Amino acid sequence: AGLYRAIVTDADSCADTSATILVTVLPGPSASITADGPTSFCRGGSVVLRANSGAGLSYRWQRNGLNISMATFATYTATQAGSYRVIVTNAQGCPDTSAVITVSTGPGAAVALSGPTEICAGDTLTLSTTTGPGITYIWEKDGAVLQGAAAFKLAVTSGGVYRVFVTNALGCS
Repeated sequence: AGLYRAIVTDADSCADTSATILVTVLPGPSASITADGPTSFCRGGSVVLRANSGAGLSYRWQRNGLNISMATFATYTATQAGSYRVIVTNAQGCPDTSAVITVSTGPGAAVALSGPTEICAGDTLTLSTTTGPGITYIWEKDGAVLQGAAAFKLAVTSGGVYRVFVTNALGCS
């Protein structure tokens, strides 16, 4: 901010001074986020994220760097895992972006196959699921727990209906 002017001098040392211009720097808002509860929860849970509030402020919430549709209030209820931030803009149009807050939910349990679901006698099909620190696994075949099958991969040599229960360190399954 301040008063600015230019003085121009040509090759003959003749000088001219421009008119003075006042430059004003508008103050920007300060964007921040707080969570009203734990940011790690089981699927189906949620946490309210709260931006700083004030007169004349507007809000744009983002998840994983993308705008969230219709999320333009000082609070946002996060139900999905991701990296959240808010862009706060004051009445003069000056924006500020908050730091990121990470929300995590319970594990998803999906089974991936190493090949087709029909195998020949003597062949092996590998089933695998979600991995990560603190995750435990219980595999079932035809509704019965497979004793000793507690890893994220299972080698299958016989037909049947297989299912896996995945539980994270929070106890979310």
